[in-house]
Amino acid sequence: MAVVLLIWPTGLLAELTPGTPAPEFPKEVLWLGTQRTSLSALRGKVVLVEFWEYTCINCIRTFPRLKELYRRYQPFGFEIIAVHKGEFGFASQFENVLRAYQRFALPYPAIADVKDKIWKLYDSNGWPNSFLVDQDGIIRDVHHGEGGYGKVEEVIQALLKKRNRALDLSGHPIPPDKPLFGPTCGIQSDEVFVGYARGASWGGQIANPEGFQREQSVVYKPTTERVTRGFFAQGWWLNRPDDFESVAGSKPRARVSLGITYKGRDVYAVLSVAKKPVTVAVTRDGPPIPEGLRGKDLRLAPDGQTVVTIDEPRMYYLITQEDQESHELVLEPTAAGLRISSFSFGNRCLESFDRL
Repeated sequence: MAVVLLIWPTGLLAELTPGTPAPEFPKEVLWLGTQRTSLSALRGKVVLVEFWEYTCINCIRTFPRLKELYRRYQPFGFEIIAVHKGEFGFASQFENVLRAYQRFALPYPAIADVKDKIWKLYDSNGWPNSFLVDQDGIIRDVHHGEGGYGKVEEVIQALLKKRNRALDLSGHPIPPDKPLFGPTCGIQSDEVFVGYARGASWGGQIANPEGFQREQSVVYKPTTERVTRGFFAQGWWLNRPDDFESVAGSKPRARVSLGITYKGRDVYAVLSVAKKPVTVAVTRDGPPIPEGLRGKDLRLAPDGQTVVTIDEPRMYYLITQEDQESHELVLEPTAAGLRISSFSFGNRCLESFDRL
C-alpha cells in the first residue's frame, strides 16, 4: 500500500503486522463519553483501531475521512475505536483529551490511553496510525500517516463482503486518492519542536548561541541568526523538556519573544499556559498578520496588533492562505507562563478539514 508516512520517533514503524491477533483493550482504560466496549464484544465486526493525538495536525486532518467511513459502513458491521495517546505531558491528562474529543465531535467510541498501555500492546510508534481488524480479531492491514484513504476503504469493503457475500456496497463508490504532498501541493516546512528534549532530538535547532539549557531559565540575547528547522528566542525563557515557558512578559527594553522562519500554506502551533490565560501578539515579517492570512484563532486587538489568547492546552491556528515564499513568524507573550511546544505546517492539498 502506498501511503504517506508520519512516524515518531523517526525511523520506527509499528511492529504488529497483518496476520497478528489484535490485543484486547485493558479493562481499566478510560473511555471518552458513554460508549464502552471491547474487541471481544465486537467479534464479528470489522474494527479500525485508530491511534490519534489531539494536538497533532496530521490526525486532525484525517477526522473528516474517518467520520465519513463511520457514516458509510457502521450500519454494515464496521466500528472505529479511537485510542488517544498523548504526545505532550498535558495531552495525557484525561480532562484535556475529553474536551478535545467533544470539540472535534468524533462520533465513534474513544479511549484516553493515559498510561500508554494500548500504545505499547500494539507497539504503535506514530500518529495517526491505524490497525484494521477483521471479524475474527486478526489484524489485516496497518496504515501509517495521512493519505491512502481509498486503499484503506477498499480493504474495509473487502472484509465486510467476506462475511456477507450478498452485501451490496455499490452505493458507496470509493473516491480516488489525491496527492497530499509533492510539487503540485506546494512547499511546507518540517515540524519544529521547541523543548530541550524534543527540539534537540527530533527537529528544533535553536539559533541563539546560548543554546538549550536543561531546566534553566535563560535570558536569550537578540540574534540575527536563523535556522531552517528550528527557532530563535529573545528574553527570559525557561527550558523545559516539552516546551519553552516565558518567565516574563514583553515590556519596553525587555522584549520576550520566540519565532520561526517558515514556508507553508498554513501555520499551526501547540501552545499552553502554566496557570492563567496569556495573550500573545503574533507578527509576520515584522507587522501584524494581514486580515486575509489570519488563522481561526487570531483576532485584531484595539491597538492594531494581531493576538491570540492561550487559555487551554491545544493546537492553535495562526496563519492560513499563505504564499510560497519564506516568512518569519514571531510570538510575543504579554505575561509569564506561555508554553510553546511545537509548530507545524500545511500545504494547498491539506486544506479540506474542519478547523475546530
